[in-house]
Amino acid sequence: MGKPTGFFEFQRKNKEELDCLKRIENFNDFHIPFDLKTQQEQASRCMNCGVPFCQSAMKVNNKNVGCPLSNLIPEWNHLIYLGLFEEAYKRLEKTAPFPEFTGNVCPALCEACCSCSINTESVSVRANELFLIEKAYENSWIKPKLDIKRNGKKVCVIGSGPSGLAAAKRLNDYGFKVTVYEKSDRFGGLLMYGIPNMKIEKRIVDRRINLLKEEGITFIPNTKVGYDIAVDDLYEEYDDIIFACGTSLARPLALKNNDVEGILYAVDFLSSTTKCLLDGVDFKYNLKDKNVIIVGGGDTANDCCATAARFKAKSITELEITKEPPLENTLPWPNYPNKKKTDYGVLEANTLMGHDIRKYQTTIDEIVVENGKIVGVYIKKVEFVFENGKTKIQNIENTREYLPCDCLIIAMGFIGTKS
Repeated sequence: MGKPTGFFEFQRKNKEELDCLKRIENFNDFHIPFDLKTQQEQASRCMNCGVPFCQSAMKVNNKNVGCPLSNLIPEWNHLIYLGLFEEAYKRLEKTAPFPEFTGNVCPALCEACCSCSINTESVSVRANELFLIEKAYENSWIKPKLDIKRNGKKVCVIGSGPSGLAAAKRLNDYGFKVTVYEKSDRFGGLLMYGIPNMKIEKRIVDRRINLLKEEGITFIPNTKVGYDIAVDDLYEEYDDIIFACGTSLARPLALKNNDVEGILYAVDFLSSTTKCLLDGVDFKYNLKDKNVIIVGGGDTANDCCATAARFKAKSITELEITKEPPLENTLPWPNYPNKKKTDYGVLEANTLMGHDIRKYQTTIDEIVVENGKIVGVYIKKVEFVFENGKTKIQNIENTREYLPCDCLIIAMGFIGTKS
């Protein structure tokens, strides 16, 4: 299957990207797709393993690896190589409800345990997936499913994020009459407002929403269940209710003065920025010429770095509480790699600032306030120690340092759903 020597003949290629200083001039996608020949060469690198770990969702040392959707990755890689693109797409849609979403924002757990990465770099699975879905739209292989046999039952889905949309699509395909309630003015949840436009352009989300509407799903915006409409009323009207509300309740920074002007939570900052961008109005949180500090080192913090770079912040600093990862991977396949990586947002901020903006093993010790506004922070170095069967954070002495700060963005993860 496939090109037997593809992984010998071709090295992994990543999509080309616009130069950092050029792409931060706007909020548009900055990736340059492969030409067709390169795309097929990249697909040919798939080794057609006897046991394809890439499509086997599992945990290795308590870390998720492999595709959670169990996508038939070797099969559609082979078909891409052969130029049988429609057949490849049909294999992809068997398991993936929205490849245009995962192809843009998925962390590619499949690539983390690709067998090809044992001796070289993994297959560019995510780029292949995105190629297929865009090819499908381009050639009208995706059409609204209109021949659905209804079963006479009604279901409502609360939340129109990726999980809510997936549930709505599956239930609609099974014949349920589905209504989706969304608290915001636009549909897509995290996809619409939580992830910046340069990471997934909102026309891509709207395109899928419109398709779902054509298939008979009803979408109701600006409706907060429990406030604008009672849950009991929904139980009266629908046979079943799916709660797909997400986890938008941010983990707080447990310090005095953590609610003064200039302190933002990442979800609010990113959502507001995207909404203002789409509405064509002035940004509510414009960080131009401000000293910005971002607490957190995950995907959300990275998106905040990218957004701050586009605002041309005076300074950008990212505080990560964990130890700086090594430059070379220390965990063998199929573990999730343990190595330092620089994602797009941090790379952009590094380029704009002229140095690596990350401070590892560092957190906030004190917030400095003047006239009700944040003006600076004291930071400190910490380390994780294991004592009495438990891991705890311990301060490193004589590491307290002052940094000016006009805007502190908290991106420390999420702990639940807002009421």
